[in-house]
Parts: sequence; structure tokens; C-alpha cells
Amino acid sequence: MIRINLLPVRAAKKKESVRFQFTVAGLITFLIFSVSMAAYLTVRSEASGLNDQLAKGNEELEQLKKKIGELSKIKEQKRIVEEKLNIITKLEAARTGPVTLFNKISDAIPDKAWLLSMRDEGYVITIKGYAANDEIVADFMRGLQQYKDLGTVELEVAERVIERETGADLVSFSLRLERPKEQPEKGKEKK
Repeated sequence: MIRINLLPVRAAKKKESVRFQFTVAGLITFLIFSVSMAAYLTVRSEASGLNDQLAKGNEELEQLKKKIGELSKIKEQKRIVEEKLNIITKLEAARTGPVTLFNKISDAIPDKAWLLSMRDEGYVITIKGYAANDEIVADFMRGLQQYKDLGTVELEVAERVIERETGADLVSFSLRLERPKEQPEKGKEKK
């Protein structure tokens, strides 16, 4: 019988099979490495783009914060100016208030009446003076009542006194005017 040694063929096939497996494993490894590298580079590029967008967004946010800060400063300045204008308007109205009050009282006072003192305490005005008789005091009160903005006119005291220097018989009086608490400001009429 003839014997044929098949071991070298098997060994060669085995070597070739191992070499083929290594080649396929190497190609698969290279392919996986290439795909991973491509994915890594793509993700890195996207991350870099997102970081750039984030930096631009933060920069815009800082600019907007500055603008908001400037806007809030402008609003605060506007509020302060409006408060000052309101104060000026109130001062303007108050400046002419005493002059108007004196004009009304001087128009209402009769000929034979004299004022001794006048005190304006917010909504209450106290007037003290002398008159020749009770009827003149009543005329003075009626004259004051014709001005609605002076409010109610009340007689606190009216008594007969004799003046020391001349010896004249006079009536000493004290009037109280209570103005309404809610007076519309001048220049602010309802339309």
C-alpha cells in the first residue's frame, strides 16, 4: 500500500485558513477603527460647532444684559424725573394758593371789619379779628361762604369788647373755615 502524507496539505490549509482569518480580522478591525475615527471626528466637529454657538450665545447674552442694565437705569432716571416734575407741579400749585386765599378773604371782608390774625393749618383756616357789630361779622361769614373751595364757615367766638385806646365798643370774633379734604389739583380736570 502506498502511503500519501496528507499532513503538509492539511497544515498548509490550516495556515492559509489562519492567515485568511487574520486578514479578515485585520480588515474588520481596520474598518471598525475607520468608522470609529470618522464618527469621532464628526462628533468632535459638531461639538466644536456647538461650543462656538454656545460662546456666541453667551456673548449675545452678555450684550443683552448690558442693554437691559442700561434700560433699567433709563427707567429709574425717568421715574426720578417724573417724581421731580410732580413735586414741581405741586409746588407751583401751592405757590399760588396763599395769594388766592388772601384775595378771597380781602374780597369778602366788609368795610368795618379788621383782621387780627389768620392761621392756615392744612385743611383748617382760623381767622381772628374785630368788627363794628354782629351784623358785620355775619356779612363777613356770608362773603366767605360764597367761595365753595374755602369749605364750611363756622363762628367759634363772637364777644363784645371795649377797645382800650379808643374806648370803642367792638365785636371780637374767631372764624373757622374747614376746606374739603379732596380738592382737585389745578390743571388736572376730568375730561
